[in-house]
Amino acid sequence: MNKKKPYLIFILPGFILYFLFVVYPIFSAAQISLFKWNGIGEKVFVGFSNYKELFSNPVLLDQFLNALKNSLIIFVLTALIIIPLQVIYAYMIYTKTKGSKILQTVIFSPQFISTPVIVFIFTLMLDANIGVVNDFLTKIGLDFLAKPWLGMPSIGIYIVWLMISWAGFGVGMMYFIAAMNMISTDALESAYLEGAGFWTRLRLIVVPQIKNTIFNLILISYITAMTIFDYSYILGGVSGGVDGSVDVMSLFFYRIAFGDNNPLGGNLSENSMGMGTTIAVTLFIIIFIVAVLQMVLTLRKDEQDG
Repeated sequence: MNKKKPYLIFILPGFILYFLFVVYPIFSAAQISLFKWNGIGEKVFVGFSNYKELFSNPVLLDQFLNALKNSLIIFVLTALIIIPLQVIYAYMIYTKTKGSKILQTVIFSPQFISTPVIVFIFTLMLDANIGVVNDFLTKIGLDFLAKPWLGMPSIGIYIVWLMISWAGFGVGMMYFIAAMNMISTDALESAYLEGAGFWTRLRLIVVPQIKNTIFNLILISYITAMTIFDYSYILGGVSGGVDGSVDVMSLFFYRIAFGDNNPLGGNLSENSMGMGTTIAVTLFIIIFIVAVLQMVLTLRKDEQDG
């Protein structure tokens, strides 16, 4: 078999690692979610009672919906604002417009800064007393717009989105630059000779040819929004800030499974791991359904174009 299909030798190690660290944990979590368990004691089989409690318990349901809403806000803002900007800036770098080298350096520099430092920088900038934002507004005569930004729960999740966007802007741009480098230069040169301007070439030639990359980045942005954890945790703690203003799905899971309710980390909870894995499985299902729909739509679009 090795002589007939030698590629199996190269695939097998990756497949084993994928099974051990991706497939097995998913099925293991699904199995644990059917039990009442605190992580260290005896497991008691309860079937789908954990799922029923998640969607019937007013406290859990309220936290779940709030975290889901905040995660969706991050995704929608990223899809509508950040991804179009990434395409535009990637196109500017691709076409080597004036100042593109400096632009590229500025945009990619946040990749070398750790998450705690990024949160600290934004905290200093938005501080009510010493923050650069309020100081700038005061100096230009707009002091009436100065606010205690970090103390306003209504905008907490938008601050988290700004931090995530600033830190990850360059990553998405790399995908678009790579996709643009695969575009035939003949089409762009022909359009240029026919009088098509900078933005016309972007809209009519570049975007249609990188649409699959755009769809993939939208899906990646959705997965990121649903699984982001560190920014909300550092900024708002285990509780997700005041009134859950910066709570997201992964932080909600962590709070139930490993936070204050965990027998190893705080008050005793008889079902911290059972309910925690229930939330994790629910999150996986939400992500999986959207991912499958995106792939189906992409395949249909490719068949129609073909």
